[in-house]
Amino acid sequence: MLKVSIITITYNSEAHLEETIKSVLGQDYPDIEYIIVDGGSTDGTLDIVRKYSDRITRWVSEPDEGISDAMNKGIGMATGDVIGLIHSDDYYYDETVVRRVAEAFAGDDRTTVVYGIMDYIDPETEKVILQWGRDETPSAIRQQMYMPHPTVFCRREVYETAGLFRKDYRAAMDYEWAMRVTKQTRPKFLDFKIACMRDMGRSGWNFNQTFSETVRALNEHGYYFDALKARARNLVKKALYASGLRGVVNWVWSRNVKPRV
Repeated sequence: MLKVSIITITYNSEAHLEETIKSVLGQDYPDIEYIIVDGGSTDGTLDIVRKYSDRITRWVSEPDEGISDAMNKGIGMATGDVIGLIHSDDYYYDETVVRRVAEAFAGDDRTTVVYGIMDYIDPETEKVILQWGRDETPSAIRQQMYMPHPTVFCRREVYETAGLFRKDYRAAMDYEWAMRVTKQTRPKFLDFKIACMRDMGRSGWNFNQTFSETVRALNEHGYYFDALKARARNLVKKALYASGLRGVVNWVWSRNVKPRV
């Protein structure tokens, strides 16, 4: 049986952390190593962590250099055959997720990276804003991030060959990492819901930085024409955001990244 390491990074996350923890501890897969990396929270986050400390394999609370640094710390602590990350505003869709992911790896030694479908959740209404995740080629993934990060699981050796998350990226670190990964393998799409994310994460509310970093990543990896296209798309998105039309952006984005029927 494959050992699966799950990592949650937190910082002042008392609002939703308990649901994240419960979604991990409630999994029906027996061999899970659960690691929490906290950035030195000053609210009630650590009280929640301590409440479940007897079922958390390892946790640490200390200052870090940002999201990438925190994720890299967790990966360094992990001892599992397979590693997944679920952050403190996110949660797994149901109790079968990790078991079904582990079965996908166990059924094929050539499978090194998997991902699936994610629901974006409105934090106020708890309704689904859009669905994200579809089966695409590495080339398509590099042009448009079809791999929602909370749904991604990989064998630990992937981090050894492709590398960890770059700390000089503050919002699109998962996109830049996916570019490195898709140069060496085709991630396997799992056609079921794996995770839910509230509030669209850091990349949702800090869209200016996200836009800048996606173009930067494309240029750094030599995809210059794709970088030009991304820059043009981002200018249109910024104009729509400034006009209060974020819903239009979400609608177009949903059509582009939602699962194929």
